[in-house]
Amino acid sequence: MAFITCKFKSTALAGTTAVRLFLPGDLAANAGQPLRGVMTLLHGITNDGDDWVNNSAVLRYAAACNLALVIPDGANSFYNDMAFGSAYYTWMAEELPTLLSDIFRLPPEREKNAVCGLSMGGYGALLLGLTQPGRYAFCASFSGGVDLGSVLSQKDHPLVAKLFQPVFGQHLQLPPERDLFRLAEGVSRLPEAARPSILCTVGTEDHEPYFIYEQNQNLRAHFKALPLDFTYMEWPGAHEWEFWDRSVAIAIDRFFCPGFAGCQQQAWAHPIREDAAHA
Repeated sequence: MAFITCKFKSTALAGTTAVRLFLPGDLAANAGQPLRGVMTLLHGITNDGDDWVNNSAVLRYAAACNLALVIPDGANSFYNDMAFGSAYYTWMAEELPTLLSDIFRLPPEREKNAVCGLSMGGYGALLLGLTQPGRYAFCASFSGGVDLGSVLSQKDHPLVAKLFQPVFGQHLQLPPERDLFRLAEGVSRLPEAARPSILCTVGTEDHEPYFIYEQNQNLRAHFKALPLDFTYMEWPGAHEWEFWDRSVAIAIDRFFCPGFAGCQQQAWAHPIREDAAHA
């Protein structure tokens, strides 16, 4: 397998930025086989793309399923064109896909492309999936900060001002074109074949300080009322890598490799025979 860290020069970002690529084509099981798909993975706030590489088993999962991975850096942008910062939405939606297709010949077909993310990246993944349905057939949020309208309404909270004013400006107004609830309504009016498949997972213990579980309940109620291919899953867990590692295995299962998540779970469920040590 090939793992490459690239530095791309971006016009939108007015500088260079890192993107990690995982390409499984040199593995014996995948040699000569076309990629099953491409999964773009978005990180959470205050982190970068190394989180996915260092804290999850996603490279091993991708190798098993013949998937390419694209893991970019997004700073603390919420994958938006920031009010006081760089244009990360333009980079992700316009520049990066073109570079990946031109340089690495990654398949551009929508049915071979998914975008997934955790926490801040969960919002970013749904934002890209709902605004770029012609590029992504699948999008998934894991513990995503998906109801930013409710978060931004808490204008006096010191964390809200610190994290969100650089993105949305001093008045902390969420533009309609960045509101997942409004975007979902627009996508629901597209022909069924043109709508992305959407997956959201959240841990039932994921509450303070951002009330992620409650945000996902709000999104669940809104999306379920629309004619969308929407799947919601919850199980015990907090804002943690054990939860996100399981979530990405489920996304691979649903989007590209049916049965994959069950195989992972079954592997851990096998009984263990242990020979006791004797003094």
